[in-house]
Amino acid sequence: MSVNIYDTANQLEKEIRETEQFVKLQEAFTAVKKDEEASKIFEEFRSVQQVLQQKQMSGQEITEQEAQHAQEISGKIGQNETISGLLEAEKQVGQMIDDINQVVLKPVRELYQ
Repeated sequence: MSVNIYDTANQLEKEIRETEQFVKLQEAFTAVKKDEEASKIFEEFRSVQQVLQQKQMSGQEITEQEAQHAQEISGKIGQNETISGLLEAEKQVGQMIDDINQVVLKPVRELYQ
């Protein structure tokens, strides 16, 4: 019997889009985009996050000014309910994907035990 694992993966992708967690993430993201202040803060947060990640990956040091700016943005995010809702929804989707990953990798883990 031949199994096309890619068909299974495509089906999983479709089903993830239908989960409660993903639907809540979509709704939370839409709410952020509709809220001008939240959208501006979130875009700034993403930009700062990208810069810091790129610096870390290339072995560059993060300056005191960059670290302070990141802390300021984090503070703004913590005070904004709309963005906090998005981050919580992201966390839930991330947990679901981590759980799925554990199941998918089970045969490999068992092989090496």
